[in-house]
Amino acid sequence: MVVVFGLMGTGKTTLARALGEKLGWPVVHSDPVRKGLAGLEPTIPVLEEFGQGIYSETFSRKTYAEMLRQARRHLDKAPGVILDGSYKRAAERERVRQAAREWGAEALFIYCECPKEIVRERLIRRRATASISNGRLELLEFQKEDFDPLTQDDQPRLTVDTGREIEAILANIQQFIEKHQ
Repeated sequence: MVVVFGLMGTGKTTLARALGEKLGWPVVHSDPVRKGLAGLEPTIPVLEEFGQGIYSETFSRKTYAEMLRQARRHLDKAPGVILDGSYKRAAERERVRQAAREWGAEALFIYCECPKEIVRERLIRRRATASISNGRLELLEFQKEDFDPLTQDDQPRLTVDTGREIEAILANIQQFIEKHQ
């Protein structure tokens, strides 16, 4: 199980999608799972305050639990699965590690980051399009402050700068995955 995670606007979904295509692995994206649990179409904007509504801690736990349920189903048929979400809580990252151990899989973490100006540009552009994600520039600082610090437990972990060319990033990730298989 490869977890592609980080702050909003850092390119998690784009990277997860490209990695899934490259490896031929299914991808479970948090945004459509979250909206599906709420009975919403994926592209319906949900402009909640930070940490409220479908972004509350309780609803987020349900979202990540459903993502693990879907991951388990995929692992029965595929050699791997990619989970795409912020995974800002250390407890959620631990649940992934625990599930991987129970299922005889390896949990690998890909932490996405990039320069602030690129994140800002992406979030502004996202606001102007029909995006599945509801990440907004005005929420970024709140999420940054609310993100549980990465620890030694979040291993194996590869940090990638998603401001680089996607092919170079994918090559790094593929080497990382091969090293831990």
